Formats: sequence, C-alpha cells, structure tokens
Amino acid sequence: MIQQRPSSSDRANIVRCLFGCCLAAAIAWLAPFDTAFSAATLGSPVLRSVLIVVLALAGLWSARRLGLGIEPRRLDHTILTPLVLAVGMAGYCFLVDLLLRSQLPQLYIHTMSTVPTVERIFVFATRAFNENVIYRLFFGSILTYLIGQAWKNAAGGPALGAYFAGFTLSQIVNIWINVSSFAAITPMHLLHDALRYVIPGLVWSWVYCRHGFQSNEISCMSVNIFLQPLLTIGLH
Repeated sequence: MIQQRPSSSDRANIVRCLFGCCLAAAIAWLAPFDTAFSAATLGSPVLRSVLIVVLALAGLWSARRLGLGIEPRRLDHTILTPLVLAVGMAGYCFLVDLLLRSQLPQLYIHTMSTVPTVERIFVFATRAFNENVIYRLFFGSILTYLIGQAWKNAAGGPALGAYFAGFTLSQIVNIWINVSSFAAITPMHLLHDALRYVIPGLVWSWVYCRHGFQSNEISCMSVNIFLQPLLTIGLH
C-alpha cells in the first residue's frame, strides 16, 4: 500500500499548531492572566504550560469536527485584512470606554494613565493570545460542538444558532470570571462590559469561524497596538 506524503498545506498547519502551542506555553509560563486558569493550575508555571497545550489540542479536536481550522481562509490578504479589522475594533473599544468612562474601575484608569504604553501593548497582546486559546479555540469550540449535537441544521451538522450560542456563552463566562465579577453589579456596568468585551469577543469568534484561528489571533492581538495609545491619551 502506497502511503501519501503530507501535502504542503498539511505541513503548514502542523507548523502553525506547533508554533502556537509553544507560544501559548511560553506565555502561560510567564503569567496565567486568566483567573480560572490560574486557580486550576495552583500557581505552577509548569502546570500552566502543560494545561494550555492540552486545552489547545482539545480545542483543535472539536474545531475539526465543526469544520473550523487554524489556517487563514477566504482572505485575499491574510495579514492586512485582520490588521484593518483590528484598527476598526480599537476605535470601537476606545469609544465605548470614553462614553462610559464612569463605569471604568479606578485601577483600570490608573493603569492606562501610568503604565508605559509599550509595556501595556506587550502584556495585553500576550494575554489576548492565550485568551483566544482558552475561550475560543477550546471552550467556544467545545460548547459549540456539544450544543450542535442537539441543535442541528437540515444537513445534520451544527445549526448556525449552535455556533452563536456556544461562542456567546463562552465569551460571557470569560468576561464574568475576569472582569464583571470584580466590580459592583449595576445595569450600566453590565452594559459597559457587554459592549466593551462581549461584542468584540463575538467579532473575534466570527473571524475564527469564517477566516481561521490564525486570522483571529492576528486581529485580536493587534488591536492593542492601536488601542493602547488611544487609551493613554483619552483616559489620562
């Protein structure tokens, strides 16, 4: 029996996967960022590095069964288009923070005013990378796959609503754990968090589903290149 050699596309995906897992593990070693992830790994850099790779691989397993992938797709410009989206999302997030400044924690405003912009870009970009691994590649894909087992379309695959429900729920859990639960719960506070964090999370989930996880990571991480300088000026 003749064995087929992996195609160039398959090899590229393996490289993407290996690079992504190594980067995620390195970031997790340096800092957990996520509250639940930190608690689950008991403050151990080794456990964090191992767990983030396990989550990534489990997410890939679910993603493949949903027809999702790592590689960029349906894009003429695989770098430029995610960057353009990042510029637009940075403007949107800045506008939300500016209009609802009264709902921002004082610590957040102090951080944006005193911590150097370049340092914040690095911290928030690396945080975004692993946030995508945990809440989109892993948790969002798993939830969508499970919901899709009951909520199917006419062809027998997950319905569009299953995707929306799975990734929306994943992002709500993310924001509740890491943002909303640390402040007094008021209607205006919840409105800010929904506009500022949940809606962008759904945009990133759409990019992941339509254009691949790599496109999502590029766009989501790059937002901070444009957003952090705006926050330095606007919230000073």
